[in-house]
Amino acid sequence: MSSITFENSFQGSFRDMGQSHISIHSGQHDNMLDGESPVIELRGNSVRDSSWDLMIAKAVSQGVVSPEDWPEYNRQIKDKKRRKKDYNDYLLTLCSKPIKRLKATQTAKNTPKAQRTKISQELASVDRDGVLNDGSLWYVAKLDDRPDNVSKKDWRDFEVESLTRFDKNPTYRLLNPGTYRSEIHLDESGEIHKQDLAVWFRSDSLGRVQYSKTSTIQEVLLKLYDGNKDELDRRVSLVADITDNIDKTPGSERADTKLWRAVGNGKQPSRMLHAGKMYNSAMITLWRYENVRILRDVALQVAKERGIDYHVSDRYETDGVHRSRDVYMQYQQTKDSLHNQRLATKRAQYATGKLTDAINDIYQDTFKRNPGASESPLEQSNKIIDHLKKVKAESERIQAENERQQQQLDQLKHQNEMMKQQSRWFELRLLIVNIIEKLWNLMFDRDLRHDFTNDHQKWRDSMTNQVNKEMYNQLDKHQQKQLKAPNQSNGHNLER
Repeated sequence: MSSITFENSFQGSFRDMGQSHISIHSGQHDNMLDGESPVIELRGNSVRDSSWDLMIAKAVSQGVVSPEDWPEYNRQIKDKKRRKKDYNDYLLTLCSKPIKRLKATQTAKNTPKAQRTKISQELASVDRDGVLNDGSLWYVAKLDDRPDNVSKKDWRDFEVESLTRFDKNPTYRLLNPGTYRSEIHLDESGEIHKQDLAVWFRSDSLGRVQYSKTSTIQEVLLKLYDGNKDELDRRVSLVADITDNIDKTPGSERADTKLWRAVGNGKQPSRMLHAGKMYNSAMITLWRYENVRILRDVALQVAKERGIDYHVSDRYETDGVHRSRDVYMQYQQTKDSLHNQRLATKRAQYATGKLTDAINDIYQDTFKRNPGASESPLEQSNKIIDHLKKVKAESERIQAENERQQQQLDQLKHQNEMMKQQSRWFELRLLIVNIIEKLWNLMFDRDLRHDFTNDHQKWRDSMTNQVNKEMYNQLDKHQQKQLKAPNQSNGHNLER
């Protein structure tokens, strides 16, 4: 099951659009396929077009004075104290009310730390871009949602077409009149997504222009409901009822699913809201739900046309916490890492079980009996060879440190190979004892004892030749070949 994701905040940035975005993400092309463009522009502009210029064009269409007309406009202000020092100052003044609200929320005692961090990022974007940029991210799926029977290319083509059609949808355009740049990004480590930048300037009843997202959203929702304020209030009030006590435990029914069922059934809210802070908050949520519903319907239609098995869940697939883009990507990476770690642990446990069976077989071959019922695999191994004490230490770490599973299994396999070769150890030990036995009398030879004291290298050369000779006498040709024994004539070179 897939989930439609819509992230929206004032963290939109000129830097993450167009050519600037391509440069920033130039090292994140792991998921791109041959022939794909890093960025697809959806509004007819070029990737090289200035986001600032596109923003100004949209702002002017919303009533903001253009940079060309502003000097004369500023001079005509009679109260010189109200005149602005430059155009940027003028633009930020139009955004002052929502910026002031953001700062007040940031410094409030009851504001959670995560929200304060988010607001800090939003204010940093304002300082960097010189305007309150409203940024949106749209996803139709996550990286792991692609069905096994759908190729990566077909899946990515489906996502691109869904997001392209969504951007052209007239209802989406109605709900997002301030969007001035919209792109599909294919060049990031995460999933393909649509990314928008918007501004929300509007003129009030006195003709004064201000940045007002909430008022504009109320206007577009009224247009969507054919000017029916009662219907808007009912839906806003239903959202407030549903989200007030929503259970976001994975598997629980999503809030937007409950809303659309209640709307369709003509259900009335427990109390009717008409204005105020709670009303505005629920209205923004309703606006989000309307956007998500459009994207959902478009994606389902595209999937149907392409014969792709794509389903959108009506239940929470995650914990339901709304995350910013960066936090969401970090959360997904952590989740994927834990999933991969669990798979690795299962594989290591399976391999450990197979290795335990192998140790039992070796034990039976060595001692001609089954191991005792109370003997652990490590105790069995220690009876075969002392070197398997290392296996016990490594096996203990298997229980406590999943990340070292593979390393420990490699150690066990290596030491098992040593056990299989133990017969060679016994043969070599017998060979050494036999050589010592043959040379025992020679060790007490007077001349050799004299050389041992006065010309020790001569003694070593003599003894090396004698040992080499006896080794040849003790070993058959097959054993000599296995040990890669040198020619007898070169025996004196063995020591040097």
